[in-house]
Amino acid sequence: MGKHHDKDFKMHAARLVIEKGRKPRELAEELNISVPTLRNWINIYKEKRESELKFIEKSTSYPIRSEEKDKIIKDLKEENEILRKAMYVLTKKP
Repeated sequence: MGKHHDKDFKMHAARLVIEKGRKPRELAEELNISVPTLRNWINIYKEKRESELKFIEKSTSYPIRSEEKDKIIKDLKEENEILRKAMYVLTKKP
């Protein structure tokens, strides 16, 4: 009977191929699994990622009102200013 790997292990292996550009054959050899097994994991990862992206697109496709945009911009500017000041304090030599 074959070895069983948990979901996180499978998704991590698939990410290494898809996002980091690792070669499936080399990675499969490294992980001591077959190339077809790794390809199955990659296909499952791609399907999952596509369905998550579709969900995100649907849930964020509502229009933002001008007032909301202005508040978001104001908050982000304020946050950037705080970060700038913090960086200055942290990088200032005594």
